[in-house]
Amino acid sequence: MAGKSYIDAFDPEGKSSSICAKCGVCLQRCPVMQMDKDESKSEMANLLSGREPKRVLNECTFCFSCNNYCPHGLKPYALIMERQAEKIRKLDKGIPPYIDYYMTGKGDSNVFWDVYDSLSKNETEILDKWEVIPPRSREVLFIGCTGRQIPLEIENSDVLGELPKYGPRAACCGELSYRFGDYKTFSETVERTRQLLAGLDTDRLVCYCGSCANYLGNIWPNYHGVSLPFEIVSIWEWLWEKVQKGEVRAKRKVSKKVAITDSCYSSELGDKFYEAIRGLHEAAGIEVIELKSNRYDSLTCGAVSIVRNNFHYMEGVKEARKKIAQVRESGASGIACYCPGCLGQLRIGAQRAGLKLHYSLEEILWAFGDEYNVPLETRIAQQAELVAQKVKSYFESLSPGQ
Repeated sequence: MAGKSYIDAFDPEGKSSSICAKCGVCLQRCPVMQMDKDESKSEMANLLSGREPKRVLNECTFCFSCNNYCPHGLKPYALIMERQAEKIRKLDKGIPPYIDYYMTGKGDSNVFWDVYDSLSKNETEILDKWEVIPPRSREVLFIGCTGRQIPLEIENSDVLGELPKYGPRAACCGELSYRFGDYKTFSETVERTRQLLAGLDTDRLVCYCGSCANYLGNIWPNYHGVSLPFEIVSIWEWLWEKVQKGEVRAKRKVSKKVAITDSCYSSELGDKFYEAIRGLHEAAGIEVIELKSNRYDSLTCGAVSIVRNNFHYMEGVKEARKKIAQVRESGASGIACYCPGCLGQLRIGAQRAGLKLHYSLEEILWAFGDEYNVPLETRIAQQAELVAQKVKSYFESLSPGQ
């Protein structure tokens, strides 16, 4: 079972009382708030004591960048999430139902399960197949919430054909509940998924989603003491290894020039992940333009920024606009997303700005020989329609003035 709270991850070695709030570097280096030294130390003192900070909970985009700058190895993100979760618990209504709808840990009433239920018979049969633990294999492909929406494309992939596949519907890394401030659901999700993965006989789990790689291989063990008995690696790193060994080669070129948007979780996975992402784009013939804020200092797409200011939907929109503005400043005509959350959050803003959105993994696998008849963007658009219905129902249920 995961630790009892976010605060466990902030300071697992119990050293914060003697070293934290002495420098404030984490908030000074934040790509969004960029505080001066005095203000950052004051804000950290408030966060540590449980007092309401003046800026952090209203401006933080809840990415992980601050974790990279603590000179003592603390995780400021976890401290901020602890205070944000406390703030949410004080709300009269808590987490809105349309946010709950994104949390796989809430059972079978969520947006992903509703998309699964809409799939064709052939697709459903593949999901049923992925419920069964595969035989012993050196490597297994773990397919989380995102990949289970495009089962035909993954099951029939030539590039991924050597990997046995496992992705039971109830398995989830827990990212969304974690980042929306519902630690209880996160903890329950971790335990359920740990049990589902415990029966795997493999040396390495290859995660189809980079965020799953971050949670299963980093957040779970390094933040909350839940380790799995095999190595965790993202599909990006796995593919890049194959390319470098000459085992996978491009059969056709994508031939595009796009701005790459780095996901907030990528700063947790580090340089090896960043190099795999960029190396694969190059191998597929995609020329990448770096945004002004990139890699460890990337701006968030805004997908989880909605957690602040009482879950006001415009919070995410405001952050997405900042990202879109940097893309336009770069001169690129398109955006390369390797994170499904970024793909979903930036859809509308990109369309309005006249920018083409690209889901990089599908285009890279296409370059290596695969076909994607139902792109992930189609499923994400379906998600958006389902969530919009929940949002409409929620606000219609409120009395005037609420």
